[in-house]
Amino acid sequence: MSKNTQKNHFSPVFSNKYWTNEEAGWKYKYYYFCENRQCVIDSNKDKGKTAWGYELNLYSQELEDRFDRELENESAILYEKLIAGKALTADERMKWGQFIVTQAIRTPSFFKYRDYVESLNGGNYSYKNSILGCAGCEENKYIAARNWVILMADENDFFVRTDNPVYMTGFLNNPSTTIFYPLTPELCFVACSAVETILLLKGMELPFPKQEFLQLEKGDAWSINFELLKSASSSIIVSKKNNSPAVSHMALQILGLFPQIPFMLSSANNHYAEALEIESITNIMSMADGVDYPPYRKYPFNPFYGIEFSEGINPFSVFGVTNERLRKEGLIE
Repeated sequence: MSKNTQKNHFSPVFSNKYWTNEEAGWKYKYYYFCENRQCVIDSNKDKGKTAWGYELNLYSQELEDRFDRELENESAILYEKLIAGKALTADERMKWGQFIVTQAIRTPSFFKYRDYVESLNGGNYSYKNSILGCAGCEENKYIAARNWVILMADENDFFVRTDNPVYMTGFLNNPSTTIFYPLTPELCFVACSAVETILLLKGMELPFPKQEFLQLEKGDAWSINFELLKSASSSIIVSKKNNSPAVSHMALQILGLFPQIPFMLSSANNHYAEALEIESITNIMSMADGVDYPPYRKYPFNPFYGIEFSEGINPFSVFGVTNERLRKEGLIE
């Protein structure tokens, strides 16, 4: 007989733990939106390792047990392999795809918007029973078949973790969509935009997708953090060693300003279809949150194929080009 789990972690402890360590007392620095004060709070009280990334009774005990048994145990091993730079097999890439897809739709934020849609259509909330999917499900291919890049933050830069851990720039089946998922404060997983046209000679097969590290330049991680913070729902954690007045100021100003659009509510495989769907979903967000969100939100870093840096393009820089290219053009020393 399984134990009764009331604290349902939508962001697994095995992934959150990288934002803390023994030196930090196994605690995170924590920023959150306070409903009573209607503002973002710089918490004076740190969160313990298991005390963030959960909601009470978020889903059934059966689903909680299935997460452990069918997804998280294996995903934790793949997590370690990605951090270590070990290449994943085709089957492992599909399992990791399942983890990312599921992680995107198991959050309180996604449930809130999906519940609102269901309330308009008769109130059937059984969808939670099917969010886990399977390792061989078709939607996982939109992650598994793309090139992967593990972004490495520059020294003294870092990544935050939000309660919308997966940052998506568009719908899953749109080739131009890029998916970001911070693995640690130093590393961020990216499923790159798909190269839409690849010419192959007759009889040739598509090359196996790449998996490689990419070193970011100073400040690039802050550009990504800006988007992560804006896309949060109501809270973030930061490694205590990385907390600073700059982090606090940015969190207080933009945390949850325009939460991650729940792209998994629908699908679109081109820009025109995507624009129509985004407008519809943004209306749902506005009604559910009681906030008048703009009808359009630009998601930067889209497309990002993972080859831009080799061409002197830096999509994460305010200059749009790498420091190396700026040096070649004599604009910096």
